[in-house]
Parts: sequence; structure tokens; C-alpha cells
Amino acid sequence: MTTYIPKIRRADGSIAHSSPDISTAFLSYYKSLYNLHDTPPPSEAIGNYLRDSYDSTISKETREALDAPFTMEELALAVKSMKTGKSPGPDGFTMGYYKTFLSSLGPHFLQAFNSLDERSSIPQSALLATITLIPKPDKDHTLVPNYRPISLINTDVKLFAKLLATRLNPLLPALIHPDQSGFVTSREARDNTIRTINLIHRAQTQGLPTIFLSVDAEKAFDRVEWHYLFGVLRHIGFGSKWMAWIHALYSSPTARIRINGTHSAPFGIRNGTRQGCPLSPLLFVLALEPFMQRVRDNDNIQGFRLPFHHYKISAYADDVLFTLTDPIKSLPHVLTELRTFQALSNFLINDSKSEAMGVGVTTPGTAPPPPK
Repeated sequence: MTTYIPKIRRADGSIAHSSPDISTAFLSYYKSLYNLHDTPPPSEAIGNYLRDSYDSTISKETREALDAPFTMEELALAVKSMKTGKSPGPDGFTMGYYKTFLSSLGPHFLQAFNSLDERSSIPQSALLATITLIPKPDKDHTLVPNYRPISLINTDVKLFAKLLATRLNPLLPALIHPDQSGFVTSREARDNTIRTINLIHRAQTQGLPTIFLSVDAEKAFDRVEWHYLFGVLRHIGFGSKWMAWIHALYSSPTARIRINGTHSAPFGIRNGTRQGCPLSPLLFVLALEPFMQRVRDNDNIQGFRLPFHHYKISAYADDVLFTLTDPIKSLPHVLTELRTFQALSNFLINDSKSEAMGVGVTTPGTAPPPPK
């Protein structure tokens, strides 16, 4: 699908009409988005944060299984599971091509993937992605942020990420609390939806003042701080080979933006997990989990208590919902946790898109309606 963009508003408010000027506006925006900081957060601060908040680890046996060389069987299953008909990356090779010639190409893939270690990397040309822009519905399409970036990654790199995701996926239920229902095997979005509906009903029937605070994370996947993400993976206990594979994917990726049939100049990327990468959502929920655990462990944040559960927070990927039964006391501590997490991970709340719903809560300075 090709999106034609006739005009775009620059950062200074002026309107660009020519394709080169439109491309420059998008290039400036995405270079800034994917290079948020010159200096990463201190490793010591990340380590302290994780030690205080997150105790999920993997066993030695699991670590060794993850580090084991990929097999032809794994590669064949990964190729079979990936859909054909998708737009290819910059090299033009489609999944259909790899499916057709897997018997010839497979051994070369395995040799290349398994040989990656701390001293090697994926060629930079292979890590180049093309960003296509999809207009968000019901938005002002003269504004750069109102387009959704889709990264068209080279199929061989996407296949490598699929192998990693297939190994990681079965581990997530043990590493990620049930409060997170996004991208975790055997969990569905409706799990938390049903829970929230039940909590709203209980708050109404029990007359318990409760605020349900839904926060919107701004460009959540694009903003992930790699230094923090790698810290989470090391804290969990992933082995040297697995970490080398992840570092290979994130060592020197670049991107170019497709605008009206032309491409911008390529630019480097230093943060974010790419939309369109099979591994991206799994890494994201792992990166978010320490924050969610800190909220659960914070005694100053009061959620909805039931006999065997204390519900404070839930999420579907980056859509986070807080359930607060003592908002005057709890909300400042929620904001403190958000600020601390933001400083380490780049997670940023979009205030204009975040919403709160009160059940049995009156506006400060007003009285509740008189009984009838």
C-alpha cells in the first residue's frame, strides 16, 4: 500500500508541498525520534532499579537451550509460519523466495546465524529498513506524528528475529505477570477487559470510590532505550550467545523513509523496537514488566483489594490501566514511578490521550448529589 502525501506541516508551522521538502520534514522528525539521547542512562541506576523491582530469572537449563545452535527443523518451521505476500525489505527478496529455495539457502542461513557472537555483527546493509507511512484514521494528515511508521525489514533479518522470538515466546508466561495480556502465549486482550468490567461493577455495588486511569504511551515501541532493554535481559539471566544475537540485531540498524515513491537519505537508529519485527513486541513487554512490578510492590499505591488479589495495574502491550481506590494518596506515587521509569527507559505518557474514569468519586470542592 502506497500513501501519497500532498503536503505536511513543518516544525516551524510552515507548509511543505514538494516531495523533497516533505521528505525532509519526516526525516527530521524520525531522526530525532530514533536518536533521543546522546548519553544512555547510567548502568548503575538501571541495575539498582531492576534489583529493587524484578526478580524473574531463567534457569541454567533454559539459558543453555536458548544459546544452543539453531537447527534446520527450527528454520523450516519459522519459514513455514511466516506469511507470503508481504512487502519485502530494501533488498527486494520476499518470503516466497525463501520458501521456494529453503533447501538450498537453509544451510547458509544456519551457518551465518550460528556464527554470530560478541565479536561479529550483521552487515549494516542487511539492517537497513524502509519506513512506510500509514495515515492514522480521523487525524490531521498534515502533521507528521499522525502517520504510523511501518518498518519493512529485509526478510532474512526478519527470519532471524522469528527464530529468536519462537524460542523466547514459551518463556514469557513465567517471566511476565498475568497483569500483562499482550503478546504473551495463552493470554488475550479480553482477559483484562473482563477483569476491569468486574472491578467497575464491584466498585459501584460496594460504593468504593475508585479511579480507573488509562495512560497512553507516546510512541512506546519507538522510544525503548536499548541500554535499559539490554539491562533487563542481562538481569533475567540470558546467556552470552543469546545476548550476542540480540546485540547483532541492534548493533547498527539504519532506516530510510519512503515518501511519494522516493526514499530519504538513510539515518542511524539508537532506540526503539521495530514495528514489523517478530521479536519486537516480546522485547517490549519484557522491558515494561519491571515497572509494572514496582507498581504492584509499592505499598503507597492502593488498588482494588479482593480476598486473594490486589489489582493495581493491567496492560495490553503499551496500553496501561491503573485501578486506584485511594487516588489522593496513590496518584502522586504512580506519577513518581512513571517519572523514574521514564528516566531509564524513555517511556513517556501522552497526557492529552490519557483518560480517567471515576466510580463514586466527586470533583474536589463539590458535593455529591442529594439523595432522592
